[in-house]
Amino acid sequence: MNIGSPLFRIEVASFSDVLSILRAGREGILADWIARVRESAMVSSGRILSDPVLLDHVPQLFDAILDRLQFNRDRADAEYFAAIHGFGRRVDGYDALESVAELTIFRRAIWSHLTAAGARPEGACAAMEVIDGMVDRAMLASVQALLDPEARRLDRRATERDDTN
Repeated sequence: MNIGSPLFRIEVASFSDVLSILRAGREGILADWIARVRESAMVSSGRILSDPVLLDHVPQLFDAILDRLQFNRDRADAEYFAAIHGFGRRVDGYDALESVAELTIFRRAIWSHLTAAGARPEGACAAMEVIDGMVDRAMLASVQALLDPEARRLDRRATERDDTN
């Protein structure tokens, strides 16, 4: 597309507006995510966690995703936070389905916020295409950490130590 075309300038401005909307709405998006997780039948393990434990590394994941969009931050940063989140979820008693459902709900909370804020479709769709890809990669990193056999062995050793004491 020609950089000088009016359509390109509108899309860039809309994309920037979407990032501003998301950054300004960070706390509301995270609060909405917490409420949705607590209401979800698919994430029953999340209902018993305190808000700080439930949030875990999701705020850092959210920031890393937006930084990827705005500053081209390495996507490995978001995957790192997702992996830590996944490992923590295993300790919290989650299964793989709950971990995936939780991050799917995260995506829905972001979309819902953009819709409620009246984000223009051009910018919202362009941003969400990237965000969806980042959330998908975060799901994979989270589930991989949740199911990692090395980490499971560490959990088993910790449980065995607790049982002998």
